Amino acid sequence: MKRIKRIASLLLALVMVIAMALPVMAADNNTHKITVTQNAADKTEHTYDAYQIFKGDLAEKDGKKVLSNIEWGAGVNGDALLAALKADNTFNVVDEGEAKTNAFANCKTAAQVAEVLGGEAFGSSDVENSTLTDAFARVAENKLTATVAGTATGTGNVEITVTGSGYYLVKDQNGTVDTTNGAYTRFMLEVVGDATATVKSDVPSGDKKVYIDGSTTGDANNASIGSHVSYEITSKVPNHVGYNYYYFIMNDTLSEGLTFDGASSVAVKVGDVVLVQGKDYYVYTENVAPKTFRLAFADIMKYDVGKDIVVTYSATVNDKAVVGTTGNPNTWNLQYSNNPDDTFDGERPDGENTPGLPADEENEALGQTPDEKTLTYVTELDITKYANSVAEDHLLAGAEFTLTGTSKQVVLNTVDYYEASENGTYYLLLNGTYTETAPTGTEYVEIGVGTADTTTGYIKDADGKYFVPTDKTAYEGATLYKLVKGTASDYADVNTKYVKKTATETTYVDADVSIELTTGPDGKISFKDLGAGTYTLTETVTPEGFNTLEPIDIVISFRGPEVVNTGDEPGFWAMTWNGESIEGGETGIFAQDVINNSGSLLPSTGGIGTTIFYVVGAILVIGAGVMLVVKKRMSREV
Repeated sequence: MKRIKRIASLLLALVMVIAMALPVMAADNNTHKITVTQNAADKTEHTYDAYQIFKGDLAEKDGKKVLSNIEWGAGVNGDALLAALKADNTFNVVDEGEAKTNAFANCKTAAQVAEVLGGEAFGSSDVENSTLTDAFARVAENKLTATVAGTATGTGNVEITVTGSGYYLVKDQNGTVDTTNGAYTRFMLEVVGDATATVKSDVPSGDKKVYIDGSTTGDANNASIGSHVSYEITSKVPNHVGYNYYYFIMNDTLSEGLTFDGASSVAVKVGDVVLVQGKDYYVYTENVAPKTFRLAFADIMKYDVGKDIVVTYSATVNDKAVVGTTGNPNTWNLQYSNNPDDTFDGERPDGENTPGLPADEENEALGQTPDEKTLTYVTELDITKYANSVAEDHLLAGAEFTLTGTSKQVVLNTVDYYEASENGTYYLLLNGTYTETAPTGTEYVEIGVGTADTTTGYIKDADGKYFVPTDKTAYEGATLYKLVKGTASDYADVNTKYVKKTATETTYVDADVSIELTTGPDGKISFKDLGAGTYTLTETVTPEGFNTLEPIDIVISFRGPEVVNTGDEPGFWAMTWNGESIEGGETGIFAQDVINNSGSLLPSTGGIGTTIFYVVGAILVIGAGVMLVVKKRMSREV
């Protein structure tokens, strides 16, 4: 009996020692805070719900908190989730011979599913490696129960309190996000203490500018009617992780005074890659009113998150342009996917649809950025022609003026570039040019049969090797070959082929301006299509009887608003006339009176010069007659 008691005592002591060596298990009633940090660009209020997907016992192992004895949490229907995971081809990532099997194919319990999630295939929570983890969250979200572990509402950093350790799915509560300026989010995280997660969902943005000159862009510029205006949009590839398709659509609306130069003027780059229109992106101009055109990316998800996007295009200022201090607006915004729960139902580029645009846009989960605007200003010079003085009855018709000078204008150039392609027909040469002539290698070409007189050339031995025999008699009767050097050494790469493509670039040049106008009965002419520049006004036809004016030097300068918000911001014009400032800056429309003086009159035949001689002659004749009469009387008296 005593022996049995001693053994029992030893066993009890052993159990106690073993128990002391094991990690301490904590009851699953721990309270934790999950801090959700919103994307900096997302200023909207969010309401987040947290659902417990896995629960377990909290333990200390190697100084770290870990979960053991993992089971399904109260926030998910575990059996339904497991079945959905096994049926989803997204998780066919395990190599087995030539085929791939589902990563969850052999899972039967929550613990086994958690083990797969922690495996190598699912990677970390980094954007580049979290596709499968986000796919798991997508499937789990569709199998949630009504049991919410915690809810919180706010902006910036939002704290959710939950009870119980485990793995949680945190998501925006349905119908609570302002889709204009915000984006829905959904993510998984381990909670074994207070935890922090940064929202992955992205609120894209863009910046719209107009070229002021060849290198400077801003919110406003000036131009002349008939000239091109070039625009630039900059954005970045959005964070599209967790989406099965991501819409990325740019909308542009030109005012009545601006005419889109067409899809051919559009060029798009992502990073250093020039995108191909009709393949990588599409420009739509029909059935898009009131927009002028829409640019839709076929698949923005194939580009690295954060890469720079640059879009350029141009428009022409037409005769409907508003003139003066009021600008002609161009409005742009960006539409984007903002809910990873939304399943793609758009149209792929299969020949008969509109790739990159939703099939049912009204019911698509799309966010939209605030409008970005640029303004283009045009000025006007009105001239009234008078005869001798400014008066209503002195208006002078028939004077022809020519305005010449230079102003900055955009010129559209089509440039060629080459892109590597299996279907290409061009090769790159070492000198940097491309050719459609395929490279050739060095080869031996048969040139005939040797004779007793043959002394040069190659012959072939029994092993098929070419050589020049030292014994010239070997030539006789042998097939002769010559060595022809190929062109392959001139090529940068004889295996890579390229296709030739074109893109439109804009260049700013000093364009010559020459405008001819003739005054009508009202004496008026209007140069309505002017931008900033230096001009000369020359009177080329002068009405008869009037002196021709000396050429007049005109300088027009412009200062636009630094920032355009509403599109109502005024521009400021100034004009000098032979170095003197003239009025019109308040309206941006300048008016100037021009006076033509009559020519000086010179003496002519039959005029006053001859009359004087006639009068003087008559006086002399009369005087002579008087003298004669007086003389006769005097002679009689004598």
